[in-house]
Amino acid sequence: MKRFNQENKKPYGTMVLNNKTIEQEARTYPKVMIIILHLDAIQCLVDCVRSVNKITYQNFNIIIAHNSPENEALQDALAPIFKHITKVINAKENIGFSRANNMGIKYAFQGGAEYVLLLNDDTEVDPGFLTALIDVAVLRPDAGMLGSNICYYDQPEKIWFAGAHFDRTTCNVTTTEFSQNYKYKDSDLVESDYVTGCALLVKREVVEKIGLLDERFFLYCEDVDWGLRCINAGFKNLIVTRSLIWHKVSTSSGGVNSLPRVYHKARSRLLMASIYTPQALYKLQLEGVRDIAWFLFKSSDKNRIKKALACLLAIIDYHLSKTGRGPFWLWTKS
Repeated sequence: MKRFNQENKKPYGTMVLNNKTIEQEARTYPKVMIIILHLDAIQCLVDCVRSVNKITYQNFNIIIAHNSPENEALQDALAPIFKHITKVINAKENIGFSRANNMGIKYAFQGGAEYVLLLNDDTEVDPGFLTALIDVAVLRPDAGMLGSNICYYDQPEKIWFAGAHFDRTTCNVTTTEFSQNYKYKDSDLVESDYVTGCALLVKREVVEKIGLLDERFFLYCEDVDWGLRCINAGFKNLIVTRSLIWHKVSTSSGGVNSLPRVYHKARSRLLMASIYTPQALYKLQLEGVRDIAWFLFKSSDKNRIKKALACLLAIIDYHLSKTGRGPFWLWTKS
């Protein structure tokens, strides 16, 4: 599949930024550990690793953060593409986005990584995406976290994420250029309140200063929190528009309208509000009650009762300070 129109794309020989340049022959390649979070979509993971194996960057390894017990089928699938994989970390169960990635980050730093790149397994990457990110990271000491322009996999020229703004009064997140057509830009940078955890490059010094991902966020909002902590520590979050990847949206959580997504989006947003916008908590809970009523009385979804219950339990579990994966039935495929 053709991913995007490369007609006006320039070679990666020179990066120009703020009158500074990195020539290809003088380019440095600091050590990067790419942490690919995986739950159960093996074919997605295989496709992701294959695309990463083709990148132009010259100093990287891959860690698979497997959010499930050891799996022989996974080992067999990875065996032919194991070239850059240095470690598969298996959890005993699904321990969530933050905790699983934190295990990978700790292992990466023990191995001497200067940068860590978090990457969802339901992505595929452009060969030059990491080189473009590192070029900016090297030239910009104030860049703490860097992200790519992310497009939909099945609509490869339409933007899914290219930066975002967090409203500190309402706890709302507005994404930049969402669903607009992607246009290649050679050196543009976009400041953002956070970088999506779907593809996030972070400097070691930043993690050492602000800490790891907050494990109270099992799924969703952990990247927003991390980005805001990055800004509060004096760094910037930058989207490098010439760096490009494609995302098979919400594969790992079962789809954009799945039960885990309904529950964890609601619970994590309440936790975010308690940290950054406590004045918005009452309104957010009223919105949750409204969503429950909509599922019960207006929705035609076959799982409308379960989704209403997921919304209700998200509010209750937030007040009970529950931080785990939630009720088991959320993850039961129906």
